[in-house]
Amino acid sequence: RQLVLQSGILSYLESVPPGKNVMADRGFDIQDLLVKQQLILNILPFKGSRTSMRREEVVKTQKIAFVRIHIERCIGRVKRLFHILDKVIPLTLYGSINQIWTVCCLITNFTDQIVPQE
Repeated sequence: RQLVLQSGILSYLESVPPGKNVMADRGFDIQDLLVKQQLILNILPFKGSRTSMRREEVVKTQKIAFVRIHIERCIGRVKRLFHILDKVIPLTLYGSINQIWTVCCLITNFTDQIVPQE
């Protein structure tokens, strides 16, 4: 929660149209932070102390996993193309790391597509 609050991601999300989904890992209890922007938090369902998940939870998990694999592939492609991100980044670039990551992602968008169009 503190990571989300301190990262500045919430100000970025102000430009996202209402009704869109925000994907997060379990443990990111941030739904209340997204309500103001009318965004939907999309996390994997919890099984909790039950022995199995309900059918609708299994279906939701499968849908999230289908999208998540593409996100992981995109992040992996950025890391493979730009090895500057493999090294220790000097503190002098601390204020620029978000811009560096954004430029790497934008350039990656001009490479071959990861998800084939149907």
